[in-house]
Amino acid sequence: MRCLLTLLTLLTLFSSSTAKDLETYEINLDLDPSVRYAGLFDLPNTNFNETVWKFYNDYFANDALLTDVLYGIAHKRGFENEEQQAEIQGLSDMSKLPLPFVQGIQMLYELQTIMVPIVNFTKSAEEASKILPEEYKALSRIPWRGPGCTGIIARASDNTVYHARNLDFSPVDIMGNLVYNAVFTKNGEEIFRSQMVAGYTMVITGARFGDDGYAIERNTRYADHKGGFEEMMKNLFSGRNLNGWSLRKILEETDNYDDAVEQIESVEYTSTEYAIVSGVQKGRIISRNPDNVAHLQILDQPNYKERSDYIIITNFDYFWGDVREWFDPTGGNGMFHPRRIAAQKYLNNTVEGEITYDDLWGAINDKGVFADTIFQAIINVERGVWDVSQPDVLPEGQHM
Repeated sequence: MRCLLTLLTLLTLFSSSTAKDLETYEINLDLDPSVRYAGLFDLPNTNFNETVWKFYNDYFANDALLTDVLYGIAHKRGFENEEQQAEIQGLSDMSKLPLPFVQGIQMLYELQTIMVPIVNFTKSAEEASKILPEEYKALSRIPWRGPGCTGIIARASDNTVYHARNLDFSPVDIMGNLVYNAVFTKNGEEIFRSQMVAGYTMVITGARFGDDGYAIERNTRYADHKGGFEEMMKNLFSGRNLNGWSLRKILEETDNYDDAVEQIESVEYTSTEYAIVSGVQKGRIISRNPDNVAHLQILDQPNYKERSDYIIITNFDYFWGDVREWFDPTGGNGMFHPRRIAAQKYLNNTVEGEITYDDLWGAINDKGVFADTIFQAIINVERGVWDVSQPDVLPEGQHM
């Protein structure tokens, strides 16, 4: 088990002039859940409390229709499990934000699945509302937008498995200033680590190191059938754990890749999602439906005529010809130029079996791949690499 000093050392590895490190915060799981984040808003190089209040004031405080719908969903869903609810209550108490708002933000990933790419392109609430039942039409104005995210698992030239990740999320000026690096500990020792967003209690990118450790990345996956929104809302109101909480508990309680993968593939999800899981000499991308696995991509196996030394996903079932991928405008080359194709083109310029760390870093920073990117990672659990950072200059010239 690696100590905090090792973590801080790892954060300095493979530094780049185009990236900056994240603030690191320890989440002590031995503490009462209500006080685990007590020091988060006092970190020296952050303004998390100011930023979460800006988010609330800019997008919610003066939008009664949106807050009524979001708060109504949170109320109908009810409290989360006892541990998570205590964390949520603690965050509300410390930030002074309304509890229903903090409660609603926990459904960020699940509610994101309603925002299909053409909505992001048109920026039209009227267009978005056409896919929503009347009582939920105000959700078309939720401010967080994707589709976001690129995940690559590759067998590198040193015959170890690397994991490269972009997290793309807007509004960039808000989300980019809420990201931090968390180290979850018990008895003074690290259990796992995770990239986190202040005010959100669940993992987005996480890793548990060890002889048979693993890393997990979450990507938004849009429903693949009519009625997907209604199914997701039914699951929300049923009390199922949110996707990110299930993954967080797997990281906390499971110390090996095979058992973690088995649980990720079998646990009940609330919404569709991709789980990108890398390990020691292993890797797979799990396309999840709420109740089952829709599709698997496994490293070292042929993947739809592509090379076998890497697998890749953004936010679309490209392996089934999901046309929505072509209407995603977020990559630097714009609509009709999918981020996934840009990343594959970059990697296909390498020799099979000779992909390097620099190749992966180049792929996730390629113009056609880089989008509203607020977090980047290169991970290798076999070599103990957890290289997490943010772009120095965010999309549209915004500086962190």
